[in-house]
Amino acid sequence: MPARLILNSMISMTAVMAGLMMVNGPAQAISRIETTGTDCHAIRGALIREGAAILRYTSKRGLPIYDRYVSSSRMCPGNSIGVWASVPARDTNSCRVIACDANASDDDDLMRFRPLLRITQ
Repeated sequence: MPARLILNSMISMTAVMAGLMMVNGPAQAISRIETTGTDCHAIRGALIREGAAILRYTSKRGLPIYDRYVSSSRMCPGNSIGVWASVPARDTNSCRVIACDANASDDDDLMRFRPLLRITQ
């Protein structure tokens, strides 16, 4: 009988924990920024403020290009690393931002030092 009581209490605790995790708060939606309609300073400011954003622009061929960019290489998920990139902005053709690149870490050995990349105003 005690084993059944322990099992029931574990199930109850699991249900309570799952409920608390769901009530934790609303998910933070990631901002989407049309870069060619926004100044570089504002793009970089949004990345600093929010940590990450989806930046979108139209290529020279007329195709939409978008990707997730971050304020720091620490914001890159998993095995990917931060690399400098540039996107067109309203006031410049080359606004310097940080992209996460999963492929860049494939050929990287573990002993090589990777500097922390961070956007500053």
